[in-house]
Amino acid sequence: MKAYLRVLAGMFAGITLWLAFVELIHGKFSPAFIQLVFAAGLAYLAVGKPLRDYRARKRTEYAGLAARAEAGHRAYLAGDPAAFAPPPPTPQSPKIRRGVVIAALIAAAFVIFGIISDISDGLDPPSDDDATTTAPTTPPETSGPVPSTNSVAATTNPPRPSAMAVIPNVVCMNLQDAQDAIQAAGVFYSNSVDATGAGRAQVWDRNWIVVEQTPAAGFVIGEGDVVLSVVKEDEPHGC
Repeated sequence: MKAYLRVLAGMFAGITLWLAFVELIHGKFSPAFIQLVFAAGLAYLAVGKPLRDYRARKRTEYAGLAARAEAGHRAYLAGDPAAFAPPPPTPQSPKIRRGVVIAALIAAAFVIFGIISDISDGLDPPSDDDATTTAPTTPPETSGPVPSTNSVAATTNPPRPSAMAVIPNVVCMNLQDAQDAIQAAGVFYSNSVDATGAGRAQVWDRNWIVVEQTPAAGFVIGEGDVVLSVVKEDEPHGC
């Protein structure tokens, strides 16, 4: 029964560790630290005793080998034929019960399935009182469409040390392709937000569809100026 409890502790340690990782992604370091400590405690409950037993077994085995070597050396010096006898067989490690192995595999599959589902759903942030439930406001548009490269100098945007480019139309692209298109235009960094206001993180970019872009196509942009509003590809998006 204790072995199954250790498997259960290991499963909850994996779940807690993943929740701590999600908290870190959302910038909540205090809850993440608490969950990491809790996960470490559960992990110790899961593997602490087997590790202690393994170390004790190895110490006993090494002590036995040293004692046999000393006894053989003394017998050899005394001319005792027992010095030439083969050493006794090494004690075998205790076998792990098949039921414990099956339970461990089921627990690992449960944790992995939960992590994959969470990533597919966009790593929903924990629902607490101060969680943001609305999409962040986008910066106001400060420049007009630029038909040619000669009019870039006449834009009302202040001079920036970062790269400037004309944003292409990326609406209805998946988020990865949209980011690639913006980078190809000359700007590396862009922002993405959950258009539903749920605050979900876009971990797997190809699983999200751009439904709105700010600024619109044709405007001059710099690093970090672009905000792409996205929804999951299996959600209504009108594309």
